Amino acid sequence: MQAWYLLYCKRGQLQRAQEHLERQSVNCLMPTIALEKIIRGKRTMVSEPLFPNYLFIEFDPEVIHTTTISATRGVNNFVRFGALPTIVPSAVIHQLSIYKPEGITDPETPHEGDSVLITDGAFEGLEAIFTEPDGEARSMLLLNLLNKQVLQSVKNTDFQKI
Repeated sequence: MQAWYLLYCKRGQLQRAQEHLERQSVNCLMPTIALEKIIRGKRTMVSEPLFPNYLFIEFDPEVIHTTTISATRGVNNFVRFGALPTIVPSAVIHQLSIYKPEGITDPETPHEGDSVLITDGAFEGLEAIFTEPDGEARSMLLLNLLNKQVLQSVKNTDFQKI
């Protein structure tokens, strides 16, 4: 009887495991989330797995044996509670398949008014307030220098959110 199970995959091999399992006629579900991240100094939307290294699969253990699944490239093992692989309820799979979040910002990406710490450059070690992006690779920060607030453009790679 077909049922949903949860696999733990080897680090960085989630896509490989999914491809090889789909070749074996196993249904796979890897929920993803769209995140806004700063990559190489630029704000970029990236799609990442909602559960890194975990893959939901649907198969019939009487047709495809669990050892065949475990031996698939990229798969580490089944998630188990006790000796047997745990069956994931269909209601959970249904909720995960319809859940489509978008526009979520990485917690490390600062927003207007957030405190940041400058980690590189002439102002290294100073705290500042993030005001706005300044192009793709820089941002405007409000610095407190000699009791005077100064607006300064700083590379996105030279500061981090506190």
